Amino acid sequence: MTRKWLAIVCAVLLVGSLAGCVTDSGYYDPARSAGAGALGGAATGAAIGSIIGAATGHAATGAWVGAAAGGVLGGVGAALYASHRNSEIRSGQAAAQANNYQGQGNVVSVDRATASPGMVSPGQQVMLGVDYTILTPDNAPVSATLVREVRYGGNLVGSPYQTTVSNDNGSYNDTVTYSLPGNATPGVYTVVTRLTSNYGTSQRDASFTVQ
Repeated sequence: MTRKWLAIVCAVLLVGSLAGCVTDSGYYDPARSAGAGALGGAATGAAIGSIIGAATGHAATGAWVGAAAGGVLGGVGAALYASHRNSEIRSGQAAAQANNYQGQGNVVSVDRATASPGMVSPGQQVMLGVDYTILTPDNAPVSATLVREVRYGGNLVGSPYQTTVSNDNGSYNDTVTYSLPGNATPGVYTVVTRLTSNYGTSQRDASFTVQ
């Protein structure tokens, strides 16, 4: 009996440790694991089930624990965000001209936030976009944290998307695909986009409607 429960506890700890993985930057980036979530969860669940089945001598016990582990890992890995992209849309000189910037302080600002298409159905995807500008007197690269939160009725829907960007002077576009759950409640959803750096925080909101 002791051996049986020890095996189960080890499996649970393994699930917890994998579910809490972070990227090299110290942040969990759902985009990096979205494609492999379901397969990774299933494979890991099967492996855990085999270990427990062998340790306890009961294949059925291994099966249900393995299935539970696969479900947890698949749910974490198969996050709602994918296809993250970050690209320059204006050079440092062009961005300075557009903002009438002549070296006066540091600028790290969100210029525009979008959610497209504006009308979607449950289970469909929404492209969340943001344009932001970085301007510093010495054109030194600026590291900033970009966070997106999808909210319905003021409440957070799923986990926020967080990534770290580091760019020289210029204007940039950052996009990520958000997949709505199949049982998403109809109504207006707000996308809060926030850019935080050593020079402060800039935020803009966008919205889309689930029909």
